[in-house]
Amino acid sequence: MIWQAENCAMLGRNQIAHAEVDIARAVETGVHLVRRSSGGGTIFTDMGTLLISAISAFREGDDAKQMLGMLSGPLVSALGKFGVRAYTHSRNDIFVEGKKVSGMAQYIRNGVLVSHCSLLFDTDLDRLTTVLRADPGKIVSKALASMRSHVTNISEYMPVSRTTGEFKDMLKASFFEDMNLKEYELTEEDIKKIHGIRLQKYANSEWNIGSEPRFSYSNSRRFPGGKVEVRLYAERGLIKNCALSGDFLALLPIRELEEKIEGLPYRAGAVRDSLASADLAPYLGTVTLEELLSCAFD
Repeated sequence: MIWQAENCAMLGRNQIAHAEVDIARAVETGVHLVRRSSGGGTIFTDMGTLLISAISAFREGDDAKQMLGMLSGPLVSALGKFGVRAYTHSRNDIFVEGKKVSGMAQYIRNGVLVSHCSLLFDTDLDRLTTVLRADPGKIVSKALASMRSHVTNISEYMPVSRTTGEFKDMLKASFFEDMNLKEYELTEEDIKKIHGIRLQKYANSEWNIGSEPRFSYSNSRRFPGGKVEVRLYAERGLIKNCALSGDFLALLPIRELEEKIEGLPYRAGAVRDSLASADLAPYLGTVTLEELLSCAFD
C-alpha cells in the first residue's frame, strides 16, 4: 500500500507522547497525534511524505528482518533509477548522503506481518523539527525514546524536479516492474471497514494516550511567586501520583491540591479544566494555574 497522512505526528507503539511531541505546538499548528501498532520512533508526515506498507503472511521460523529487506531493497532500487544514490543502514533505514529519508518498522498479528516505512520526499522539515522533540531528562521510562537523525528530502537529490504525486507514480511503476505486482483499488466496502477500525482504535484517545507506558516526570521552574517543583507518576495516560514542592507561599497543606490532580488524564487541558474554578492561592500563593501547568507539561 502507498498512502499519505496529512499533518500527523505518529508515535511508535511503546513511546510516551509528551516525551516525543510538543503537544501544545502540535495543537497550534494543526498536527494530529496518532499511535501506530509497530515499534520504532516517532515520525512526522504531511502531503509531501509517502507511507508504504507491505503486508505478507508470517509463519513460525520466518525471518522478519529479511522480509523487511524485501521492502527496502525495491525502494533503494527505485531511487537509483531516479538518479538518487540511496542505501540502507542501521535497522534498514534508508539514507542519502548520510541523511535519513526513510525509517522502517514492523509488527505481527494473527500470522500476518506488516513491514512499513515513511518516505520523506517534500516534507515540511521545519514543522517536523518544531513538533517532534525528545527530552529524556524530564521523563523517565522504560519506553523507547526516538533516535534522532539528520533528515532530508528526496526531492533535493532528484536530477529532474518532480511533484510528490509524480514521484508516487514513478515509485508505483518501479514496484510493478521489479516485483511483478498488480494494482488493487480499495472498494467502498473496504473503506467503510477501514473507517470503522479508525474510529474504534486509531482515532481513540484511549489507544493514542491511554495505552502508553507508565512513566515518571519531574521538572522545576522559578516564577515571581516562588520556585515550583513537580513530580508525577502516570500510568495508562492517568496521573497516579502527584508531588508538588517549592518555596511558594502556601497557606493550606499542598496535599489537598495534589489529590485534586491525581486521577486526571496527563494532559494540560484536562488539568486546566478540572482546576479552572478552584481557588489555588491558599496552596500556591501567587503562582498561577498557567504557571503550574507550564511546569507540569513542559
